[in-house]
Amino acid sequence: MAGIVLAVNPLLASMGQIAVLVICLFALIFIVVSVALNLVMSFVMSWLNEKAELIKMLRPYVESVNTTSKAAERGIAPAEDKPAPVRIVGQLPLSVNEAEKKVEQVSDRVTNVVIEFRARTIQAKTIAKAFFLPGLMDRKSRGESLVNEAGQQFGSPGYRALMNEHPEVIPGQESRREAPLQQQAMRQQR
Repeated sequence: MAGIVLAVNPLLASMGQIAVLVICLFALIFIVVSVALNLVMSFVMSWLNEKAELIKMLRPYVESVNTTSKAAERGIAPAEDKPAPVRIVGQLPLSVNEAEKKVEQVSDRVTNVVIEFRARTIQAKTIAKAFFLPGLMDRKSRGESLVNEAGQQFGSPGYRALMNEHPEVIPGQESRREAPLQQQAMRQQR
């Protein structure tokens, strides 16, 4: 048994030892980084837990403010035994409602004044026309229509020219077999 001699390359043996050292170094760095990351995460989670507890402590206070503000919207004043911020929040909708009522009253007054002013202006114009231009005021009373003899209601030259134009064929469509309803109505009036 002593006759077996293994041939070992010294370069390969030294490279193997270097590889083992590198792997151990990487494993050590990985362990240190993971421990540091776990420590940071535990501190973050404890801080987050403290903030969650603060929010849980705030919940009854916020609910008290909500119920007080809803009661104030219905017109119920907040109780004097409540904390000052809750009373202020409870009185806020009452003061907003009072301000809204005042604004509504003032806007109604302004609207009525504007309507009355416009009506008086039109009334004054009509009286002035009737006094200074009596011929213009008789047209409606004589029963004259605003429609002319061709059946055209508008007096603008562009509209009259459009209505007087009767193309037999519109580009892109087939020829008309019967006249449009407006033309038929105009022919019946003649």
